Amino acid sequence: MKPAWSLLLLLFACNPADEPGRSRPMATPQIDPVRWSVLDAQDRRDTGALLVLLKDSLAATRAHAALALASVGGTSAVPALLQALSDPDAVVRAQAAFAFGFCGDSVTVHQLIERFSAEPEPAVRGRIAEAAGRCGRRNGADLLVRRSLATRADTLGVLRGLFFATTNNCTDTAHLRQALALYTARDPLIDEAALQVAARSPSALLKPLARKLLDIAMTIPDSGYTDLRLPLLAALSRTGHDEAFIRLQEWLTNDPDPRMRVMALRGLGRWEEPKKNELIWKALQDSSGMVRDQAVEELLKLKELPDGQTLWTTAQEHADYAVKIPLYGLVMRHGDEDTRRTCGLLMRSMAQQDLGPYLGASLTKALHTRHEDIDSLKAFVLGNRPAAIRQAALEQWFAVRGEFLKHAEVDQRANDEYRSSFMRSVLLTGDAGLIAAICERLKEEKPDFLARFMDKGLESAARSALHPIRDLETIQLLDALCAKRDGLPEPKHQAPRFNHPIDRARLASLGNAPQYRINTSQGEIILELEPMLAPGSCVAFDSLVAAGYYNGEYYHRVVPDFVAQGGCPRGDGYGGMPWTLRTEVGMEGFTTGAVGLASAGKDTESCQFFIMLADAPHLDGRYTRFAHVVRGMEVAWRLRVGDRITAVERMVP
Repeated sequence: MKPAWSLLLLLFACNPADEPGRSRPMATPQIDPVRWSVLDAQDRRDTGALLVLLKDSLAATRAHAALALASVGGTSAVPALLQALSDPDAVVRAQAAFAFGFCGDSVTVHQLIERFSAEPEPAVRGRIAEAAGRCGRRNGADLLVRRSLATRADTLGVLRGLFFATTNNCTDTAHLRQALALYTARDPLIDEAALQVAARSPSALLKPLARKLLDIAMTIPDSGYTDLRLPLLAALSRTGHDEAFIRLQEWLTNDPDPRMRVMALRGLGRWEEPKKNELIWKALQDSSGMVRDQAVEELLKLKELPDGQTLWTTAQEHADYAVKIPLYGLVMRHGDEDTRRTCGLLMRSMAQQDLGPYLGASLTKALHTRHEDIDSLKAFVLGNRPAAIRQAALEQWFAVRGEFLKHAEVDQRANDEYRSSFMRSVLLTGDAGLIAAICERLKEEKPDFLARFMDKGLESAARSALHPIRDLETIQLLDALCAKRDGLPEPKHQAPRFNHPIDRARLASLGNAPQYRINTSQGEIILELEPMLAPGSCVAFDSLVAAGYYNGEYYHRVVPDFVAQGGCPRGDGYGGMPWTLRTEVGMEGFTTGAVGLASAGKDTESCQFFIMLADAPHLDGRYTRFAHVVRGMEVAWRLRVGDRITAVERMVP
């Protein structure tokens, strides 16, 4: 089955022979001067130039300019975009409506919705409804559900609008009921759109509709149709309904798609049912690595665990080190003294092997579980080890210290001084990832503690080690922490200055759809770039590939049924280039197989990329999509943290 959100985009897509919805693709890789002027203005965030181009005599130029304003954003474009909704060209109107979703707000949304009924093209009405959901508050959602849904495109557009309103916490039970009332059991496009609204809704809205969701579950076949069943499962897992627990259990036990089993396992973890412990334990033996990884995550949350001997035996017999090592960690916490001693000796022997940074990180946490290990963990954090291991040691230091404090009487002042001394030493390492992790730890502290801890000297020392662009995410965290210390509101995200213009010659050399082979430790994945949709991102990716940058890098973040992310030079997610790219907003969504760039906020994209393992429409418009998988999704679904990108190469046509 083709992803329903992909079909939705096709419905809204257009070229000169199609219905309106997105910019017309160029027939050749050459960029004409007018098109280049739009790209350059978009790249430089020059709203004034784009507003001039929005009045150009050529409809294609007006359409490109309208879409470019979605990437630039800003309320100053709203009057011109509203005027463009009366453009004689339907493509211009559709793209102006889309851009409005990134420029308008709750004050202006009613002006947008007023255009809904008067618009003759269904696809444009759909874009108007979507934009209303993006930029409106609850009044926008209220206005959406009152629209007359004359066509399928109207229905899809309103559901997209409700989806984004839900994502922005602007919906209530009535809105969710309206979305589910549009479920047809016949139209996969509309049905997935309705279920995606439910998947993003909070538990309080879902619980009264548990029976409706269970009835919908009866209309979907038990295999295939994963794009429908995944959002349905996500919604059901938050209803707390007894029958929902039974359905999740069935999906975990019988479903052939590992993504369904992962999400069912995660959903079951929300229940306080004795049966769930048995199900999680059994899932450790699943044939899919992504399911086993999720089972480990759920196992570590359980309040009641098997006895130490059972943990030890299972760990010894398991062939997967990603399961074996965390089980050894549980043995160290729950086994008897002899078993712990044997287990510790075994893990110290394993530590002499080259397990790689990610299994090494897992081993670090498993081996050091007691307060007497805290100095060893400190040495790991401050020593010369891979970033992933240092991050794991830092996390474990706090976990071990926290567990110790639960059972020991320690003077609060003395504990604050002890903890502060360690955190100061971490901040003074100059390591951007560790500084970021400490800032994350400190953000829940009260301003008076921060005033004592983060004096101006320590702040200055921490800042001096950070690169103003490469370490922007860490700088933002540090800025927020210091603002809280000083009693100031949290600073709004500030995009870095324009520092990486598009290489026009390289862009022309790419052609329309260049393909790239990613060789991984799990197999081969073929990507096709989308240079007409995200030119700057495609050029940057191509240049990094040509330089051999990705060869040998890891997939450092894999969230089953969501994304597989790689390309971090540090290996812990905090790495980047000394330059940033502009966020390039497009109408193509983050469907299964889409490839996007990681970001720490608008206009901060760099070298890290992710592959979508399932549909995630909540990412649409927030991240840059620059490619899609054309072959090898079965490989992507096998990826796990620590799998390597052995080589990336551009394929010769």
